[in-house]
Amino acid sequence: MISKKNIKWLIVILLSHSFYSAFSQNQWTYDFNNGLSPIEKGGPVLHKLGQPGQFIQEKVPGSGEKGVPELIRTIYQFEKNSGLQFDNKETKGFLNKSFTVEIYFKLTELDSWKRVLDFKNRKSDYGSYIYDGKLNFYDFAIGEKAPVRANQYIHYVYSRDFETKTIKMYVNGLSKVEFKDPGTEGMLDNDQVLNLFQDDLVANHEASAGSVALIRLYDRVMTPVFIRRSFQTISRLPKESVAEIEKVREEPDAVEKETPTINKNLVQVTGKVFDGKNLNAVENAEVSVRKSVNDSLVAKSTVQKGTYSFELKPHESYRITVQAAGFQPKIIPVRTTARATEVKSLVSLSPETFESPLVTVLFNQSNDTLQSHAKSQLDYIVSYFQTRTDLKIMLKGHTDNIGDFDKNLVLSGQRVTVVKNYLMERGISADRIQGVGYGSTRPSQKNLSEELRKLNRRVEVWAEPIKR
Repeated sequence: MISKKNIKWLIVILLSHSFYSAFSQNQWTYDFNNGLSPIEKGGPVLHKLGQPGQFIQEKVPGSGEKGVPELIRTIYQFEKNSGLQFDNKETKGFLNKSFTVEIYFKLTELDSWKRVLDFKNRKSDYGSYIYDGKLNFYDFAIGEKAPVRANQYIHYVYSRDFETKTIKMYVNGLSKVEFKDPGTEGMLDNDQVLNLFQDDLVANHEASAGSVALIRLYDRVMTPVFIRRSFQTISRLPKESVAEIEKVREEPDAVEKETPTINKNLVQVTGKVFDGKNLNAVENAEVSVRKSVNDSLVAKSTVQKGTYSFELKPHESYRITVQAAGFQPKIIPVRTTARATEVKSLVSLSPETFESPLVTVLFNQSNDTLQSHAKSQLDYIVSYFQTRTDLKIMLKGHTDNIGDFDKNLVLSGQRVTVVKNYLMERGISADRIQGVGYGSTRPSQKNLSEELRKLNRRVEVWAEPIKR
């Protein structure tokens, strides 16, 4: 026996589906009333990952707000490190160009990194997460605090534009993260499967149990207006009317008309990137922002007409890194001040040379273990080398002068191997990486004190052009 509330839910889903179908090239909608099959005829069935979940009837609050009645809905409840999989091979490449993924779900644990979307079939640590209530695409972009809480349903949307490589992530109808994919990290690999909620095999332990009430996949990028209205339709079903749905139907691809404003709780940081030789604006430069205190990635974007803009927390120290093909990367420090102010900067880029290392990774005494800060440094250059396929990597390992000369020579080679393996785990092919250990023969500083000796315990990462 279907309850009146379920009938109302089904009617609105069908009405919602009718206007979505009218304006999308194609889509697949999973509301779990028909198991793991979509409500559209002939669509691909989702596959279970990990421990098989179960279909249950659950009271699902619309948006978690007071005054929004709960509805009895069929949901798929999954265990920790389990989830669902969409097999793109069964759809003849549905997700191979521009696409959007829309999910209405909750997670029971949000104490650390929790996987949402995995594009590389568990072979890569990159992908979509929720971390400390923030949307995160490891290790390229992170948004400010979003309304994501344990055991509370959220409306989550991820999109990637095939032409511009722009990735956007939304929570409850609001844009939280936007950046340019440095390569194809936000796309499916050769396995052609999209995994939801199950973690990769690289880091492990970054998944949560949870429940999902709706999954909808589109084969194009949906507009911000469309996403906001979709959230309103899904989260406020008891208050939605056909008239409101029809209003969306009239302008599904509408463009945001609101004038952008500075968030009064944040600081607007803007800058211009130009060629130091001729003062021309540099196009297609990649700009990333990291916190000075812990090197964590805060935001990432591409310059538009030679300019960039970020909204950052006040009274914080940041490092802004600018990279562009044909130029030396440049890092500038920025200290934000009071709220609702603007910080401006000019970044002059010099022609690209290969006369110094891109990164110098330091090690502890008599040790070849990568520290967390060293891993962050290497993660940063991975994105650089993934976009610069014309370059190879030369690793140069060194030690201080403490201890036996021959053992130090071996240790420097071991440090090179550790760095090489880490880069390979992050997707750099072995044939692009060369390395040599010099032991204590090439110190960068005089070994007169511990403060100076620790700068000699290092591996330098150099870039070299690949000769054709």
